[in-house]
Amino acid sequence: MRTWSLALVVALSCIPLTTLSAQSFLAESPDFTSARLRALGGIHAALADDITTLFSNPAGFRQAGPQFSVSEVSLHLAGPVFGLADLVSKVAHSSNPLALITDPILSNLYASAAVDGPVSFGYVGNGLGFGFFNSTGVTVTTRGTIPTLNAAVQENLMFVGGYAFPIPLPESWQSTLDMGVSLKLYAQGTISTTQDVLTVISLLSSGQSPSLINQPFTLDVGLGVDAGLLYSWSRTISVGIVGRNIYTPVARSQYQSVTGLGSQAPDSSSGIAPFDLSMGVMYSPSLVRWEPYVTSLKIMLDYSDIFDFLMHPATASNPILHLGAGVEVVTLRILALRVGLGDGYFSAGLGVNLTAFQLDFAVFGSELSLEPGLHPVYNVLLGLAFRY
Repeated sequence: MRTWSLALVVALSCIPLTTLSAQSFLAESPDFTSARLRALGGIHAALADDITTLFSNPAGFRQAGPQFSVSEVSLHLAGPVFGLADLVSKVAHSSNPLALITDPILSNLYASAAVDGPVSFGYVGNGLGFGFFNSTGVTVTTRGTIPTLNAAVQENLMFVGGYAFPIPLPESWQSTLDMGVSLKLYAQGTISTTQDVLTVISLLSSGQSPSLINQPFTLDVGLGVDAGLLYSWSRTISVGIVGRNIYTPVARSQYQSVTGLGSQAPDSSSGIAPFDLSMGVMYSPSLVRWEPYVTSLKIMLDYSDIFDFLMHPATASNPILHLGAGVEVVTLRILALRVGLGDGYFSAGLGVNLTAFQLDFAVFGSELSLEPGLHPVYNVLLGLAFRY
């Protein structure tokens, strides 16, 4: 009885009452979700078997690994990236490039390209977890009848470190209960610009490109705490609960341009990153009869950001967008087949684990609006990881 009382107290402590009245930044902490997790419908609180446990649930540091990550490179493309590249090519070779302003691709455009890594150095196992990661990305959007183009280039750095420990349970229960806490420190640097599409097309047609050096620069630095619980019964059923950004103050500095970083006094502000309480369950049955043809089967179901309607009601999304589900089947010990549901859209992917390196691929949909189906985006993610 004492054990469950302790677990309940820990779970309730994951709800930061101070953030109910605090103003949250619209920009969240950096996202380092791997191709594997994207194919499985997103992050799962009860899944703890590799380095990505650093981002899903710190309570999984005892079950995950031991695994050591040397490096990882992931390419993430979202929206009509190739169509936008083709349009740029047309502008450069057209005799009347301004006529291309009516091209349908410029209507309510969203396109992004990002590279996670190559910095992906970390370790999980034996209750310990830590890692250092980076990512670089660019996002382009347009709005209006005569479109206005908005572009942002972002660099992210994050350090995560934490520890998980067991909470004793009676042996007759054939169960384990772990609690974990992690500390994360991250920095986001963003250069943003807003240009009239006519101006951009004119520059591209003359062989020039818009300069970002003199554009506004924003630097966010955050320091936060995550905590979670992970219960497992007979290594078959696992239930996870995790509070991300339990308390994550963020300092924001805005500069008029990149060149003014050393000479300008920034406009400074502060806030609290949005809190996210998520829960998930995973079923992983024993497949002794099927080995070595089917090595493992994992079925996952999650509900994320449970209290968004309390923490940030102005940006709370439809409950359907909070659901995440995934199924992973590993065959012949090296080939993984994956399907999932996240953001209201289906996802799929596969992975090949050749010990020295791991290759993962995912295709999935994501929703940019707060309601399902209003602004869907098609995504492709390819990752190459070196883990041992």
